[in-house]
Amino acid sequence: MINDQDIQKFIQDVQSSRKYRDLELPDTFLHDLINYEIAQASNKNAIKETFRKKLHEVVAPYLEDINYKKETANLIALNIDTQDINTIRTWTRAIMEKHASTHERLPHLEDFYQTIWANIGYPESIIDLACALDPLALPWFNHPELKSFYAIDIHKPRLDFLSTFFELFFSFAKSIQQDFIAEPIHLKTDCAFLFKEAHRMEKRKPSSTRQVIESLNARHIVISLPATDLRGHHDLSDYHTRLIEKSISGLNIKMSQTQSGSELLYFIEKL
Repeated sequence: MINDQDIQKFIQDVQSSRKYRDLELPDTFLHDLINYEIAQASNKNAIKETFRKKLHEVVAPYLEDINYKKETANLIALNIDTQDINTIRTWTRAIMEKHASTHERLPHLEDFYQTIWANIGYPESIIDLACALDPLALPWFNHPELKSFYAIDIHKPRLDFLSTFFELFFSFAKSIQQDFIAEPIHLKTDCAFLFKEAHRMEKRKPSSTRQVIESLNARHIVISLPATDLRGHHDLSDYHTRLIEKSISGLNIKMSQTQSGSELLYFIEKL
């Protein structure tokens, strides 16, 4: 039987490992991950194996090849040279190229956000869950009414980098390190973004998408999911639409959907 000391040892091993130590992953995230696996099995070796596998599935998308300390220094130098929006766009686009999720969105970046505003209006406050590098698209928002923006993630170096980006160019924005599945977000906002994450959340913990939708204190929730697999060979539209429909079944919610580029967009409104 696994005990508290075993759990702490598993977590310390992760936090000190070469693969994960620089991410400074939150204790709450690691505890939630392993406690879920404990509920599924009683054998210590099996739990350790499934915990490591689940950790890789959840965190692997965060392991891009970006030196955030170096890019932060470059960002500060950029601010000294210019406040020109086109120069900022050029620089942020180059960074977004390095991350798989934002790289895929670049060809239709402006259309992506204009499609969102066309469907929900212009929210004054937004929370971006599992944000990755999505906040670097702020120069493309074309949203003068935006007063507050919260970027939520578990990757500490990336959040530190985004904090500098916000301080220099978007003072109304703030980054927060938090695992919103283990620790629900209670901030009240007009809108919440959940981009390209719900399918991975379900692998981590089934029904977590529904849990997050219910817990969010936001009238509008915008969820995006890929329309095809990574190679573009298999259409995922029906599969992902069923995932969202199951997540909102029985809730007092109105939903509509569309597509922008390679992303399915689901607009959820709490009634």
